[in-house]
Amino acid sequence: MGAALHTTAAVVFCVCAALLGYAYVGYPRLVRLLARVRPRPTRREPIEPTVSFLIAAYNEEDAIVGKLEETLALDYPPEKLEIVVASDHSTDRTHELVRAYSDRGVKLFVAPDHLGKTGTANEAVPTTTGEILIFSDATGRFDRGAVRALVQNFADPEVGAVTGRVLYDYDDGAASAGFAAYQRFVVPQRQAESIFGTETSVSGSIHAIRRDLFVAAPPELSFDMVHPLHVAMAGRRSIYESEATSREESRTTAEDEFRSRVRIAVRAHSFVPYLLKRLPKCLDRSYVFQVISHKLLRWWSAPLLVLALLSSAILALQGGLWTLPFLAQLAAWVIAASAFLATRAGLSARALGAPLMFATLQLAYLVGLARYLGGSRLAGWRPER
Repeated sequence: MGAALHTTAAVVFCVCAALLGYAYVGYPRLVRLLARVRPRPTRREPIEPTVSFLIAAYNEEDAIVGKLEETLALDYPPEKLEIVVASDHSTDRTHELVRAYSDRGVKLFVAPDHLGKTGTANEAVPTTTGEILIFSDATGRFDRGAVRALVQNFADPEVGAVTGRVLYDYDDGAASAGFAAYQRFVVPQRQAESIFGTETSVSGSIHAIRRDLFVAAPPELSFDMVHPLHVAMAGRRSIYESEATSREESRTTAEDEFRSRVRIAVRAHSFVPYLLKRLPKCLDRSYVFQVISHKLLRWWSAPLLVLALLSSAILALQGGLWTLPFLAQLAAWVIAASAFLATRAGLSARALGAPLMFATLQLAYLVGLARYLGGSRLAGWRPER
């Protein structure tokens, strides 16, 4: 092997390992430290602004009645809670079921065509009146006090958006176990980010934003990323409120998780040009630091992992200590593949849930990147049940 190739491979491997180590180990520890030494307190008061509660729906005849009953029972003054079902041109009985609640104040907005979740919300928001906009999905089960928990943060003028916490019901499979492990990793980090600076993403199924900060997003993007960006551009913060909860079912198979993550990945990569164009205009500099450290490096970690594996394979041909990182990576992928094969064979493999989830995420982001570069954009919306 030529000395130049060996040197290049060593540099590539070290750079990839450093970036991956920072993204998955260094940054989570750093942001928790910053939350302890440089906290930014949030003023919370029991305020009651007018709220527009938007429920995104597409062919939700099986879930919409339960969602409306739950929403009408929320602990918030009815005269200050405007409930709007934003239907993405549903073709089942969703509209009929929603209209049956008109005498209880529920409003129905129907998109003129199939615009996707973001496109439908873009059209629905101007028809609402609340000072605060809350976004929800038809299948998310809000805690009764979730609205109060969200809006109390808007007593602080620095707060522009608030994301709630999604709780999941898990089964006994490896995919659910892996997702549970993923949640145990990301939730403390998001809490620390909120304390130190700002959230770089919000939950599409439970978050709130001030009306004057709402910006219509391109239909191929999601409000999950667009809202925190525009809040940061306005010099405000996006806050994580763990007391505002919505409960959903976790995905139960690696295949379902993979398909969902591929869609998320395509939207994430679609968001990058939109982000980079606006990043210099962000008045909240903590957002810039956090979105690069938390989002961009993780979205691009799949190519970094591929480069790390290939470069370490080249170095391993030399023998010696360079063999160890190559074998370690190879073993990790073998473990993840074994977990997937075990689940396909009907075995639980819960103990291998974490490596299965990590591998699923990386492969999905790699496929999502390839699809994005191939021209794929996801403006349409087909919720999976």
